[in-house]
Amino acid sequence: MTLTADTSYISLLSPILATELEYGELACGPNFLLDLKLFSDTKSPKSVSAVYKLVKSIYTETPLPEAHLEPLLSTIDRDATSDSWNAKDNISELTAETFGEWLVGCCLAEEYFESEDTEAEDAETSSNNLYGAHRSALDQLIQTIQPLLFNDAEPVTLYTLTDSNNENTPYSVYVAIGPTHTLLVVSHWIL
Repeated sequence: MTLTADTSYISLLSPILATELEYGELACGPNFLLDLKLFSDTKSPKSVSAVYKLVKSIYTETPLPEAHLEPLLSTIDRDATSDSWNAKDNISELTAETFGEWLVGCCLAEEYFESEDTEAEDAETSSNNLYGAHRSALDQLIQTIQPLLFNDAEPVTLYTLTDSNNENTPYSVYVAIGPTHTLLVVSHWIL
């Protein structure tokens, strides 16, 4: 598959990823959005193993920070050859209607956006404002990506490449392949 990075969403994504990382690390446990990449593609992969190779090639060209790169690639390698996880059995469809809710589910939940203010009422207000702004940014990102990924009424194929229900798996890796674009989403939690 030949991929060309689509950069129309980068200005929206950078602050989202920074906020997700900051508050996700503070929460020390629940999943948060670690990475998201969108590519325009010329050809869909013909097998699940080709999707694994695609993800590895993406991170060869556009690596994550060192703290996550090796553990992520190790998780991908492990689940690509695992006896207990079969990505082929976990292929699903994602629709334009379910996309936003699905992507928000890959992100840190609202209750983890807590302020460090000392007064409880002010802390709650600050927390609500922070999550409100973050959710608004997520909604803008969804509105930007959705028409690219779902440029017709058909659902897209969603590959779940890692066993995210396994307590020893620190990353969820998803690849959604639409008619003209491919979306890579990595969610992370601290074990």
